[in-house]
Amino acid sequence: MKKLRVKPLEFSGEITAFLSMIFILVLSLIGVMIQSASIHIAKSMKRADMELAMESIFAEYHPELLKQYEIFAKEGSDAREISLRLDFYGAGNMNHSIEKIELLSDHSGASFFEQAIRFMGGNVEEGQMPEDSQIEEEAKSVWDNLGDLLNEEENSLTTEDNPIAIVDQIKRMGILSIILEHPEEVSEAKVLEDNLASHRELQKGKGYEKSFPQSDISKKVLFSIYLNQHFYNYQKQSAEHPLMYEAEYLLSGKSTDRENLNAVANKLVLIRMGINYAYLLVSQEKQAEAAAMALGLTSLLASPEAAGIVKHALLMAWAYGESILDLRSLFAGKKIPTVKTDENWILQLENIPRLLEKEKWDYASQNEQGVDYQGYLKLLFLAEQEEILSMRALDLIELNLDLRADECVTGLQMKSVSRMQRNITDTFATEFVYQ
Repeated sequence: MKKLRVKPLEFSGEITAFLSMIFILVLSLIGVMIQSASIHIAKSMKRADMELAMESIFAEYHPELLKQYEIFAKEGSDAREISLRLDFYGAGNMNHSIEKIELLSDHSGASFFEQAIRFMGGNVEEGQMPEDSQIEEEAKSVWDNLGDLLNEEENSLTTEDNPIAIVDQIKRMGILSIILEHPEEVSEAKVLEDNLASHRELQKGKGYEKSFPQSDISKKVLFSIYLNQHFYNYQKQSAEHPLMYEAEYLLSGKSTDRENLNAVANKLVLIRMGINYAYLLVSQEKQAEAAAMALGLTSLLASPEAAGIVKHALLMAWAYGESILDLRSLFAGKKIPTVKTDENWILQLENIPRLLEKEKWDYASQNEQGVDYQGYLKLLFLAEQEEILSMRALDLIELNLDLRADECVTGLQMKSVSRMQRNITDTFATEFVYQ
């Protein structure tokens, strides 16, 4: 029988070596991918830690500032303090530096203004600026030149006979003494101006550029409403605050309650004078009455040619006297008509001297339709610059909450450098701004 011969199998090592090289390359690629993924994850975790830490820091907003004024801001603008808080909230093992920082008082309080507008709900319909500010200027001009309408002979008339002299006497007495039923009860509170944000040298932020809107009546209206809602005034006082007449401070910026109230009263009387004088100029009956009195006064001096000048002086005095009655109503909590008519005009020309009598309160207006003191404050706010109002508002906030506006942060951008394995670094920025 023939035996079968089996040939042993022979294997080549070339294929095994090739596969080994491929395997090594694959392992290297996998290692690189794992390494890259781990670095990416580490970067993401660091950045997430930083974002969470930033949000945690800004969650430390001043609670009373938000509660009373609807404004977000975090006290403490020191770089070291911020870095320590970041470490506390889990953003440690990184080097931090401030790239941009915005303080509540920066750019004349632009951040405060923006937050106030945002709280009020954004924009309202566009409208036209009220013309009362123009009326005020016209009335002031006429009133300042009233002395030019009078000559020495007219000023020599007795107080009892001359309404013009009566009005001049009222002006010298001070407006508060004639429009308030109890002028002795006016607050005498006073603050030191040098300590206020609008007067002292402030710390400045960096990196953020903001400005106030130009000629945006909708935002002016919203801001005036905000100020009227969040700050006290003569008719809505708070004995707990350093200044009781806060709205009046916003409009005047004086260091005492009495000065601020007096300044606002003078502004209001000028506005009402313009309105009342405009009515007198179109009322034929009032014109005739003033002309008759002017003729009588000048006839006593044997100078009837001056009757026209004296007539206009009488009309101004009459408008001023009516304005005094208007302000008595406003400061007593009543409303006054926007414009005057024959039906709602109060003061008779011959009764101007009685403004000085004790029975003067019998002449206070009793109108229930029209605009009240709060409404006129809003009007005055509209006539003032937003930058000035914002800084004075920050003055009051500092006084009421015992803080410093230039140490309250409203926006922050941090530059962070984190180190990972093999000395790999990651540099990134994190930003938070109160919206």
